[in-house]
Amino acid sequence: MKRFLSVLIIVLLVGLQLSAQERIYTPTMKAPSDGATGQMPNVLLDWDAVTGQGTEVVYEIQLSQDETFDNPVSFPQTSVTAYEMAELIFDETYFWRVRASDGIATSEWSTPWSFSVVKTVTITSPANASVQNPDALLKWNEITGVTGYDIQVDTAYSWRSESSGQSNNLFGVFDVDETTTWAVGATGTILKLENNVWSIISSPVNSDLLDVYFVSDNSGWIAGLDGILLHFDGASWEEVESGTSEDLNALFFVSETDGYAVGTNGIVLHYNGSEWSQIDVGLGDTDLFAVHGIDSENIVITGASAKSAIFDGNSWTTYSSGSRDMLGVWMLAPDNIWAGAKGGRIYSFDGTSWTELVLGNRDWRSIQFLDSETGYIVGRNGNLAAFNGTLWELAASGTGNDLSDIHLFDENSGYIVGNDGIVISYQGDGFNSEYLKSFSVGSNLLEYRLSNLLFGKNHYFRMRTKHAASTSDWSSAASFVVISNPTLKTPANNATGIILDPTLTWDPISGAARYTMEIASNVDFSDPWVYETNETTYTVAGLSFGQDYYWRVNARHAGGVSDWSAPFKFNTISTVNLTAPANNAIDVARVPRFTWEEIHGAQKYMVALDKASDFPNGEIEVVEHNYWQHMFMLDPLATYFWRVKAIQGLDTTDWSQTWSFTTANETSVDEQLQQAFKLYPNPASDYIQLKIESPNFQQASLEIYNIIGSRIFVQEITFGSDSQMITIPLEDFKSGLYFVKLIDGSNAFTQRLIIE
Repeated sequence: MKRFLSVLIIVLLVGLQLSAQERIYTPTMKAPSDGATGQMPNVLLDWDAVTGQGTEVVYEIQLSQDETFDNPVSFPQTSVTAYEMAELIFDETYFWRVRASDGIATSEWSTPWSFSVVKTVTITSPANASVQNPDALLKWNEITGVTGYDIQVDTAYSWRSESSGQSNNLFGVFDVDETTTWAVGATGTILKLENNVWSIISSPVNSDLLDVYFVSDNSGWIAGLDGILLHFDGASWEEVESGTSEDLNALFFVSETDGYAVGTNGIVLHYNGSEWSQIDVGLGDTDLFAVHGIDSENIVITGASAKSAIFDGNSWTTYSSGSRDMLGVWMLAPDNIWAGAKGGRIYSFDGTSWTELVLGNRDWRSIQFLDSETGYIVGRNGNLAAFNGTLWELAASGTGNDLSDIHLFDENSGYIVGNDGIVISYQGDGFNSEYLKSFSVGSNLLEYRLSNLLFGKNHYFRMRTKHAASTSDWSSAASFVVISNPTLKTPANNATGIILDPTLTWDPISGAARYTMEIASNVDFSDPWVYETNETTYTVAGLSFGQDYYWRVNARHAGGVSDWSAPFKFNTISTVNLTAPANNAIDVARVPRFTWEEIHGAQKYMVALDKASDFPNGEIEVVEHNYWQHMFMLDPLATYFWRVKAIQGLDTTDWSQTWSFTTANETSVDEQLQQAFKLYPNPASDYIQLKIESPNFQQASLEIYNIIGSRIFVQEITFGSDSQMITIPLEDFKSGLYFVKLIDGSNAFTQRLIIE
């Protein structure tokens, strides 16, 4: 009986245990998703809630840096279904799991999930290789759970542009040793760097040269268009018969007696130490762009449409891996090959097949590795990327020019070449010059305004973030160039007919504190007028008529002075443009008003009027405005000639063109009225004078009316033999149109008056 009861108790206990385990389930994890990358160091771990039979369900979380959870970190139990981490290590992979308990039973651990913490800061602005003002604004993506960011800006970096001394496009480069480098390019260009100086070397051809390869200091090869092959014997370059007219795009040599050249239409040439011969690698007429290897039994060739051929010492095996042209290739091992391709594609070969990844959207043209953990790739628009053994990251090349080739001698020496003669040398780590600027900013900021950067210089910048437990790696460096000088706007270069007090303008440079403007009558600015301003405009005065002037501007701030802008030239106005009466006009009023275009900066104008086109005895009048109201009536139906010149101090323009007009007949009503008296000046501002033309006037009334017909002035006039001129001050008159009426008994004569 006791034995039966014992068995029964055991069965009941087992049943209760099984029942308890079934009462609470293992939580289902939600976020971050398994394998997620780029997580914040304060990532929020999230899971679904479960129910139990106890009064409260609590959760236990474990975090581990290995998937075995041999030494996990356990966090205090929580009743909520999320837990925020803190101060996780940057670029570290973590594993986490969770289980639930209701006070009666505890669930199984969830299946571990993993996530990786963000490696470093992602900079969003300025764009790489862009042109910026000296107060460039840095921007970056937020990283939460950090205490701040570090920024470094320097003019020294791993890669530095230097002058090659010429502007032809360069297509190939080979770094022979720490002191000697060769580069080749368009129209037969051959350059040699020796003792830090690039020199042009005599070339036996003038066709484009596409690649260069040196087997030793005194044995080098160059390949180019139309089957060109050149050999260097230590003294000079000589052309060698290649046996083909196809373009040869790339070279590779295992030794002085084992080399390859590849090119268009599937051409593959092999060199045996004495001659070149064509071989078949199975790629048909595919254009081939690159060749590389590690020894005589391991060679790879790549070409158009992601086609490739790999030699294993016995035979060539071909592959077709997509549609992108493979433009550069590097073999580290038979199962570790990398190729750069069009459209931002990078291919990797694992011994069996090629895998494609995307980095940017520009063609990757050349690739090189120093070892399995250090590689570089270059391409169009100045694109440069570095491989760190795990992934490729974009880096700063310091230029926006297309880059064609890269070659490194070792970790301390190497070159990149590209369009317009660009040469970029490897400088080591960089960010180590005396100019280095370092800043630390709080975690609440996502941008930082720099200041007083050097005009015309490449600036490289990088960032990292931090918290109490970890500091991230530096981001990949990006670069921008600070604008070198102001850009002039108006007057446009080579403008003519410019006024004597022109306003010169140029584009603003934010971050510049002041501008210096020079203007001179000679292009070398040997004796300029110098002006300072903090505006982007300046109005000059005192210029001469018909003179060439040159002007330029530079900018400055506390960090330095920019270069001068490229000078602009303008020519000041040399004559006056007449407007009315129109040339050859007829029926012109016999008391005409002469007008011409105003010249800003001119003080006065001289007007000449005559019946003869050579002005032997005509009227000469000097006025201060761009018009002249003739005071007295001209002869009817007569042809007159007139011209104008402008005056500034002792300087004058040339006479304007001579225009002519013919006056109207004297029968017009207005002219008959005007014969009674003459009114001048008209328009007037200070006074008017009336000259009485009729000899019969003895007693008259002079009245002035405004435009609405109200009489505002009246004066009785008694005429004597010497009293024919009347002067009326106008200080009490407002500007506008008036009517002057002279009344003699039953006769009235009226003229219009304009008061300015």
